[in-house]
Amino acid sequence: MAGRRPRRAARRHRAERPRPDGPEPERLSRGGLPLLTAAEGKLGEIDLPRYDPFHLIGAEPDRVRLWSWNGGALVQRDLGPGLHAVVNSGLEGEDQQVGQTEDAYMAARLEHFRPRFERAVRPLPVPGGEDGVAEAWGEWLPLVNGGGVPRFDHRALLPQLDLGGGRVWGTTSVSLVALSPSEARYDFSADPGAADAWTRVL
Repeated sequence: MAGRRPRRAARRHRAERPRPDGPEPERLSRGGLPLLTAAEGKLGEIDLPRYDPFHLIGAEPDRVRLWSWNGGALVQRDLGPGLHAVVNSGLEGEDQQVGQTEDAYMAARLEHFRPRFERAVRPLPVPGGEDGVAEAWGEWLPLVNGGGVPRFDHRALLPQLDLGGGRVWGTTSVSLVALSPSEARYDFSADPGAADAWTRVL
């Protein structure tokens, strides 16, 4: 749409919390929340008690916001310039619960990858530019492709978990997005970890 500011939104599941006693309302899917936020530039008025906990990131060229819903309270905050890591256990893993296996995996991931992203030269992809994926994302691309950590490793950025009985759970896609006041760059991979699987979408 002409004149519309580029926006990007993403959601992560949040660790479940005990639900209050009493009738349980019909649950709503969290899948539509990024679309709502990208369209309107904000979370807006939604029936929060009908959603399971989540972290929702809304990004515009000059502002990034994080909404965190734990099933009882919604917290909104602005994320300033710099590197921010949001995982299922929260911003920088701040909601980690000791003894929870999933949270322990998140902590291992942060401990391994965060300093590596900090040391890497920050990429400056040009929305609308003609650079290939490797040129646009530079030293971040090998890290986003897994950084050499096996996918079944607890530190993995692109995890796979063997659930037994022939069932495997894992990350199925990866996106890289850059925004400018008038344009966006969007690269996508449907084969996480494969260096040659990236496609330029925008």
